[in-house]
Amino acid sequence: MSLQQLFYENYTNDQLTTFIKLCTAFAPLPPKTTLKQQRANYLADTLLNPQALAQIWQAMDDLSRKAVASAYHNGGVLVADAFIAQYGRLPERPKSSAWYYLQSPILLDLIIQHGQILPELMPGLADLVPPPDRFQVTGVEELSAALPAGADWVDKVRVAETEKAGRHDLLLLLQLVEQRAVKFSSTSDKLTPGSGTTLLESLLDGDFLSPADLVAERYVSARAALKLERESAKPEVKWKYEDSIRPFGLTTFALGAGLLKGYGSLTELGRAYLAGQEPEQLLEAFETWTKEGPFDEITRIDAIRGLRSRGIRFTKPGMRREHIVEALSWCPTDVWIDLEDFYRALKIWHFDFDVEEGGIEKLYIGYRYKSGDYYEAWANSENMWLLINGLYINAVLWEYLAAIGALDIAYLPPTEVEYQASPYADFDDDYYSIYDGLLFFRINPLGAYLFGQAGDYGAAMPARTPVLRVDADRLLQILDPARVTPILKAQLDQIAVPEGESAYRLDAQKLLPAFEE
Repeated sequence: MSLQQLFYENYTNDQLTTFIKLCTAFAPLPPKTTLKQQRANYLADTLLNPQALAQIWQAMDDLSRKAVASAYHNGGVLVADAFIAQYGRLPERPKSSAWYYLQSPILLDLIIQHGQILPELMPGLADLVPPPDRFQVTGVEELSAALPAGADWVDKVRVAETEKAGRHDLLLLLQLVEQRAVKFSSTSDKLTPGSGTTLLESLLDGDFLSPADLVAERYVSARAALKLERESAKPEVKWKYEDSIRPFGLTTFALGAGLLKGYGSLTELGRAYLAGQEPEQLLEAFETWTKEGPFDEITRIDAIRGLRSRGIRFTKPGMRREHIVEALSWCPTDVWIDLEDFYRALKIWHFDFDVEEGGIEKLYIGYRYKSGDYYEAWANSENMWLLINGLYINAVLWEYLAAIGALDIAYLPPTEVEYQASPYADFDDDYYSIYDGLLFFRINPLGAYLFGQAGDYGAAMPARTPVLRVDADRLLQILDPARVTPILKAQLDQIAVPEGESAYRLDAQKLLPAFEE
């Protein structure tokens, strides 16, 4: 469609008049512009005139020029959310003096209409539009420098350095599965409750949160609260596999990454990684999980409703994870990054994503009110994004990337933080998800390797002093108990029987089957 046709077919005479008023300062108005076609021709001729277009460009306000530059370098499309994330607002528009709200057109509207630069204007803008402003995430080396002084929650912030524990715990899971020390449910890809407890108790640093972290004391009965006050304790809560972060995340990652088969056995890649522990094998598994892992992390956000609505169509989880990982690859390493800055960057760099095809049509938090044939919005657009996309990002960063050791994190228990967004309706529960309290993350050397920011990876290794001594009578003496990690203990249990606290004896009945496998 030509520019003349676009103006003629898409606008009324009155609308064309408002555009003409914007152009007369840059091109004389011909005597005959009474007919609609004549007006459309005048507008097209003005905008296609290089001298007039340059004058219009110079007359624009600075933010409008930035909007044109942003769209020009994005294939002509202006993504409003990305622009607002970078500059704080869209170009300002005067309000009409009419009794109803009406936005008056501005010079920007001559070039960008319906969120896109008019295609015929793209060549003429080539010499006018500068490169777009680059947005770069920055971080701080010391977390204390990013925490607000005097805030009552600062002293409660927890820090988890995950690189060592993440690598250990993933290998531990594979070892336990290989030894058949843990079992999967016969109806799902989840560990049985008992096996979940076995994994939890064997983790190098335990889980990020305890069951007591998930109970808000203000919901405890007055009688129970009095008892707790006397005992200076939190309510005793039974551990549930579904409420865990590390055990659930490690298991789901291993399945989605092709290290485990459904219902609990190692794949060829899983056995190879357990035996060789080569970074390249973990990278292969990580890339498989990123692109192909079938589990949808949106199901881990407890507060979201509508997940089983009729006709709902979810986007592919792999697409969302790829966007998150790509955004991480643009971030600096070895510094603490504020989660809100990462949210902004993900939008500005055009790595934002839809969870539901067509936007958030059926998902909601709180309540949805029906007005006639339509449901009213359950939150404003910014809060919708934070409650759906934001919490989804939190889950991926925390439950999977931190669990496998790629990200160090700083966080609060969900009962100790008020998430930065809320729906219109009152929300009765104490928190939206167990990931509400994620505050900062840091890409460590393992993360830099997995995200493509480092060509290779060498794990920090302890001094190569002996851990065990093998005596002639098949006795394994433990020389350095501090270095006997849970995975080493699991490996020893596979081939030997314990004798006291600091020794194992090799056992033929265990040793030979282990070697055969």
